[in-house]
This record gives sequence, C-alpha cells and structure tokens, in this order.
Amino acid sequence: MTTPNSDQENPTHKASSDIAFRVIDFLLGHGLSTEPVHYAVAHAYVEGNNPAVTTAIDTRLAAGKSIDAFYLVELFEEHLTSEAARHFRGVGGEVGRLLDGLISDIKAADEGSSSFAASLQANIAQIGDSTDSANLQQIAQSLLQAAVSASESNAALKQNLAAADQEAKQLRDELERHRRETLTDPLTGLFNRRGMESEMARLFSDQDIDSTSMLVLDIDHFKRINDTYGHAVGDVVIRKVAETLKGLIPDRAVPVRFGGEEFAVLLAGSSPDHAQTLAEKIRATIERLKLVRRHDQLAISQFTISIGVAMRTLSDDIDALFERADKALYEAKTSGRNRVIMAA
Repeated sequence: MTTPNSDQENPTHKASSDIAFRVIDFLLGHGLSTEPVHYAVAHAYVEGNNPAVTTAIDTRLAAGKSIDAFYLVELFEEHLTSEAARHFRGVGGEVGRLLDGLISDIKAADEGSSSFAASLQANIAQIGDSTDSANLQQIAQSLLQAAVSASESNAALKQNLAAADQEAKQLRDELERHRRETLTDPLTGLFNRRGMESEMARLFSDQDIDSTSMLVLDIDHFKRINDTYGHAVGDVVIRKVAETLKGLIPDRAVPVRFGGEEFAVLLAGSSPDHAQTLAEKIRATIERLKLVRRHDQLAISQFTISIGVAMRTLSDDIDALFERADKALYEAKTSGRNRVIMAA
C-alpha cells in the first residue's frame, strides 16, 4: 500500500508548510504565543518579505536583546499595520493550506488502508479451500489485522487533524477580525483612513481613468450639533450619515469616514452625471432625516451636508483626486453649505 507524496506533487503546499513550521519554531523559540499579531510579524521575518522587520529583528538579536511580545507589537504597529489586509489573508492562507494538505494526505492513506483490508479479505476466502493454506491464512489474517489497526490509527489521527483544522479556522477568523478592526471606523463600520488607502488603491488601479469619481462630504455646522445636544447625539448623527451612504451607494463603491464629521466615497464606473446625481440624492436624503433623542423624545434640529465631487483625470493619483474633490467641498461650504459642487 502506498500513499501519495503531497510535497512532491504540490510544491506550493511544501513551501507553505515550511514557512508555517518555521514561523511557529521562531515564536516558540522565543517563548512567544502564536496569537495573530505575533504570527504576522514572525511570518514577515521568516518569509523575508519586509526588509524593515527583518533588519529590526536581526539587529536586536545581534545586540543580544530578547524578542518579546511587547517588541513584536511595536514592530507590527510600525511596519505591518498599513499592510494588514494583504498580509493577514496570506498568513491565514499558509495555516489553512498546511492543514488542508495534511488532511488530504490522511484521507488518502485511510482510503488505501480500507482498500487493502477488503482485498486481503477476498484473498483469504479464495485460499481457504486449499489444504496447504494454513500458513497463508495466518499471514493474511495478520496482515488484515495490521490494516485494520492502521485504519483505526488513521481514524484517531483524522480526529486530531479535525481539531487542528478547527483551530486554524478560528485563527483565520481572528486574523480577519483584526484586519477589519485595523481598517474600519468602530463608530460607523466604514473604512477609516488606513482602510481608505488600502481599498481605494486596489479599486483605483482597476478602473478606467474616465469612469472613476470621488465624493468628499462634510456635515454642516457639526460643532453646533455637539454643543447643543451633546456628543452622544453627535455620534448618532454621524452613524445616520454613514447608514445613508451605505444604503445609497453602489455595492462596489468604497465609503470612508476619514475624520470627525468628514466622509468620502470612491465610485467606480461612474459618469460625471451619475456622480453628481448620486451626490445630490445623498444630500437631499440627509436633509430629510428626522431624528429624535431617545431618552426625552426631543426632536433634533434638521442637519445638512455639503459635498464636493471630482472625476478622475489622466494626471490624477488617489491623493490628487481626493484633493480636487476636497477643494470642491470647500467651495460648497463657503458658498452657503447644503449643496453639491462639481470640481472643474
């Protein structure tokens, strides 16, 4: 009976397995847990895909200093946080591919054991009528028992691997949760500044130059809302604006809260008319919102937003497009607020 050599058949699995084991060895060797942040830094160091992390750890080791949890968190915040979305998916994938390969191998081994046992059982029946088959029967019975034992061992191993697979899934979930926390605003669930850079860069690079637009929004007189009703009501207003954005923009659009009462939306596949029409719809919907403070049923005064819109040009990168939309927003604010201005 033979089992497939998965490392030979799948070089990618072998490489992934090697990296995963080396990462774990590194962490255990320094007395560190395999929690997501530790794993992400160790993974970057072992794989060698982040020169800053590699240099920092090598320099610290050369100086005879310890690699502790606090230091890994510092490295993560300084060098990896801005790339968390891309790296976390890769890290989770390494662990997943490792376990998937192991489970595939043991399933193949178990199927081979079962086939071997069935074949031996058939052979025993065939040689049973022979007068000189005693020795053969004894050998075959022994081999059958060995196959059964192997199958039982594989069953126990599969149980262990199933538990390991569950742990890997939990790790992937934890990595994804941490990625979302790194890239999203906790009050609204929209992308934050860091998420804006990551997601907008991805989407921006995929779109035609003449069909990408940026909306930059600002809640008018927001300080007055906070001063009049308190910051709790201010937070409700911000959440309502975020909910309105999410409910009106297309699925592929990227909504962002990039600070205080300021928001942005990157629209893919939009004409100037479509971008301006959507901006006007958002503005009008916000203007019609009616909010009531829950504890005393006090009606909150109407609030409005101003919006600047810019279409991507040949010379625009993300920063330039954002700056043009922001200038249009400034014009909307200085010319009376509660209006949409299209950048020239």
